[in-house]
Amino acid sequence: MDRQLELRKESIIANLLKLKLRTILGLLLLALPLIYIGISLVSIDEGHVGIVFAKFGSKPASEERFIVEAGEKGYQREVLMPGMRFYWLLEPLWKYTITEQPFVKIPPGMIGVVNAKDGYPMRPGQILADSDVYGEDGSFTMGQKGPRLEILKPGEYPINTAYLEVKQFPAVQIPEGSLGVMTRLYGEDPPQGTILVSKESEFRGIIREVLQPGTYYINPKAYKAEIVKAVKIDKGQVGIITKKVGKIPPEGTILVDATDEYQGIQKQVLQPGMYYINPYEKSLRIEPAVTVPDGHVGVQIAKTGVAKPVDQLLAKAGERGIQEDTMPPGLYYLNPYAVEVVNIDIRQQRYEMTYLEGQGDTQQNDAIVFYSDDGFEIAIDVTVLFQVLPHDAPYVVATIGRSINDIKEKIIRPQARSYARILGSRYKGEDFVHGATRETFQNDLHKELQTKTMESQVQMNQALVRHFEVPNQLRQPITDKVIALKMQEKFEQEQKTEQANADLAREKEKVNFESAKVVAETKKIKAIIQAQEEREVEEINVAKKEFIAQGEAKKVQIGADANLYQQEKEAEGILAVGKAKAEAKKLELTAYEGDGGLRFAEVEKAKALGSGIEKIYYIPSDMSINAIAKDFENAITVGLPEHKKAAAPAQPQP
Repeated sequence: MDRQLELRKESIIANLLKLKLRTILGLLLLALPLIYIGISLVSIDEGHVGIVFAKFGSKPASEERFIVEAGEKGYQREVLMPGMRFYWLLEPLWKYTITEQPFVKIPPGMIGVVNAKDGYPMRPGQILADSDVYGEDGSFTMGQKGPRLEILKPGEYPINTAYLEVKQFPAVQIPEGSLGVMTRLYGEDPPQGTILVSKESEFRGIIREVLQPGTYYINPKAYKAEIVKAVKIDKGQVGIITKKVGKIPPEGTILVDATDEYQGIQKQVLQPGMYYINPYEKSLRIEPAVTVPDGHVGVQIAKTGVAKPVDQLLAKAGERGIQEDTMPPGLYYLNPYAVEVVNIDIRQQRYEMTYLEGQGDTQQNDAIVFYSDDGFEIAIDVTVLFQVLPHDAPYVVATIGRSINDIKEKIIRPQARSYARILGSRYKGEDFVHGATRETFQNDLHKELQTKTMESQVQMNQALVRHFEVPNQLRQPITDKVIALKMQEKFEQEQKTEQANADLAREKEKVNFESAKVVAETKKIKAIIQAQEEREVEEINVAKKEFIAQGEAKKVQIGADANLYQQEKEAEGILAVGKAKAEAKKLELTAYEGDGGLRFAEVEKAKALGSGIEKIYYIPSDMSINAIAKDFENAITVGLPEHKKAAAPAQPQP
């Protein structure tokens, strides 16, 4: 019984095992494709690379290499870029080990220096390894092992970190107002004596070209950067350059050209501005620019050029020596090693020699003392006014000196004192006390100095003698005499003045009398004229009244005649009514012939005369009585028949 139970139990267990095995096999059959895909499929994330290590393959060309090409055993040089890759032969399972690494990131302001962990060995003395070489046909040649020249600028790079190691360094930052001097640490030795090398060359050494302000990505293993201050030249300054490199210039050379191959002081100068100069190539000294102020001219003394002729005082352009052309006021950027400028004041100058202490040019008693012709000691103060004309300045510098003080001490002072003594010895002592001698002496001194200074090309403007010091024993008698003469002149002048005042008083009385006489005569004439004017006005008024009265009477008479004539004509018309029309017409026409026509004209004229008499009332007040009467007579007689005109009343005569 127990045995059966055991057999049954074993049977159940066996069945369960079979069932489990089938399930496992079924699951395995279902999982195998997924496992295959999982092993065969390799995914590289974005921003990462896959570093491949080949477990199997041929041996590398060099046993020392651990970075290999495809098909060789070891770390493969090429990396897997981001993305999906499928391997049919399950190579990631048995052939390759793939390690995922992030890109190498270089942040802003930094550089990446590459160090190759594998490659050919460097040559003796070589500090930088040669880089890999990629041919145009797709070929590849591995470079040398060690730090390499090329660098990585800011960015992301898919670097095989098993092959290349990247170390980061700060970029070279050159601030404003500075410059960078670079020294190449690799390359061949430069030729002997070479101080600076070119940027384009392959020699070690200090590079001639400099870096201006900015950011530079430079391999610190390849170059050494030295940051120095740039040179700033302010307004009113000039930069003098000395070239440190080049050949030794020929003997006697003072200045060299900026473009030649010689070292030495450079002819060309730098004007105000910012300059980036390699201190290993050139040195710079800053000097004040040449300023010629207002009222001056600049006399140039050339230190370079050809020699001028021996018999020629002033030099021409291109010759050494004092130049004949001057410089007007202004600011000039000149090389002091090439030309020296002497400023000469061309304004009027004053040199004073006086006995007063603390005054004058010497600030002490500097009066000119001489002896007169009769042996008296005379002292005078002299002020000399002079100037140098612009075109004469070079000659003055060449013959006298470089300043106005030289002119004063060498020309003005000695000449003025010498000629004052010579001229003064020609006069008596008393001539210097009073009189016109002083003015004559001053004029003669001016002329003599003018002649002498003209030879030195200094213009003499005026020599003024301001004070004469004469001995008292000579001055007092002459002064008393002069005072007496002056008093006599004063009395005579007073007498003349009194006489002139008396004459003036008489003339004033005469003028007053004549004026009163003229006033009286004027009043008399005005009275006569006024009386005449009043009488004429009265006569005109009387004439007007008479004329108006006569006009009224004549008007009444003419009116009566006109009415009578009109009544007669009306009566004749009544008598003619009964006559035949032809006769009436004839009579009507006859009425205008002969006497009838005259009568009709009289009527019309009478009407016109009546109207004219009314207008006579407005006679101008300045019309004479004769004109009024004449016009009235013409008015009343103009239209009357001849026999009536004879009967017209005669007009009264004025």
